[in-house]
Amino acid sequence: MVSTEEPRNYLLYWRKQRRLSLEKLSGRLSATGSEYVSPKTLNRWEKGENPLPTWAAAALATALRVPEDEVLYGPREPVPALPINVSAAYTGLDMEIAESVISMGYTSWIASRPDEARQAIQRIMPWLEVAQRRGARTAQTRQGQHILARGHELLGALALDQLDNDGAIAHFRQALTVSEEIGDTDLIAAHMTQLGDGYRRKGEKETALALMRAALERSTGVRRATRGYTLQMIAYTAADTGDEQAFNRYIGEAIDLLGHSGEAEGVAQRDYIPFEVLEITGKATRDFGRPAEALDYLHRAEVALMDRPNVPRWQAVLTISKAQALCDAGELDEGVRLAIRGLTLAHTCQSPRQMNRVRKLMRKLDEGEHSQAPALRPLREVVYDTYANGRSPLEWRPQHAIT
Repeated sequence: MVSTEEPRNYLLYWRKQRRLSLEKLSGRLSATGSEYVSPKTLNRWEKGENPLPTWAAAALATALRVPEDEVLYGPREPVPALPINVSAAYTGLDMEIAESVISMGYTSWIASRPDEARQAIQRIMPWLEVAQRRGARTAQTRQGQHILARGHELLGALALDQLDNDGAIAHFRQALTVSEEIGDTDLIAAHMTQLGDGYRRKGEKETALALMRAALERSTGVRRATRGYTLQMIAYTAADTGDEQAFNRYIGEAIDLLGHSGEAEGVAQRDYIPFEVLEITGKATRDFGRPAEALDYLHRAEVALMDRPNVPRWQAVLTISKAQALCDAGELDEGVRLAIRGLTLAHTCQSPRQMNRVRKLMRKLDEGEHSQAPALRPLREVVYDTYANGRSPLEWRPQHAIT
């Protein structure tokens, strides 16, 4: 059946799904016999600055190996389920299957199915580790090490989301060890930065900054996106320490590098888009005591997010950040509404870390000048219900509709 929706450009979505750089996609288009399209032109199409020519949808569909209507309207089928029955005992497991499982693990995590992602990765990790110990040093061994590093990276990100900072640090440290064995400078810089982020979330800011600055020193010659990611995370950590001057310096450099980057893979890939930079800047500006200015950045982040399909996790992150800024600005009614919505979205995404941000907001409000405001009552009741009797917040059954 022909779709009657207004066409949208899902070029960026499909390029990320296929893990292609702009340069590689340009090369694929040339190989199909279509007109030459430069990486800069592709980037303009992705951002909607220039409309797709009439011939481009068919050519892009061929290059990306998807139906033409899905280039315009996005994926029509749900994300495929992970093969969670795969295990190290499965004799048919090879590097291609392992890489596919890891890639689908990232997709499932973003699509709010973290348990599926974790189970699948944990089933293939023993096989990968044994294969690396027993295998000769060949190209396939190097490929396996790369996949193993990405597996530890994903398990680290999943641990962070579950508030397991020590578990995350352990996995990021293992990812860094493997990437150093490979000698891949991009992976080394990214994993060292992620290890620093684990310490940041644990509250060890000096250790975090030391690791991230070391990653920055080692990022000479790496991809722009990798260096930009490290700069962004240094800025984020500087904001946590209250150093606004350092934040402005590093976030400015990150924006210069990340504005048109799309080269990353894995967990770091979500950081190479304008949304992340704007959302982090909004949160930092609120922490620096300027909630009204923060709301402007968060509104721009919301606009940037509109072009990203299938990202409920980032909707939860942004909604909670807006709620925090609104409450700081004294707009309690709207702030409470968004806080409850953000809590419900975070629960849908199975993210205790994001749910905990709402819990912290309620504690802050209870200790502030608006503690007796009637507007806080709905949020107080929902937070109490969520964490009643010390249970896991994921056991909560929301009674409030997302509005």
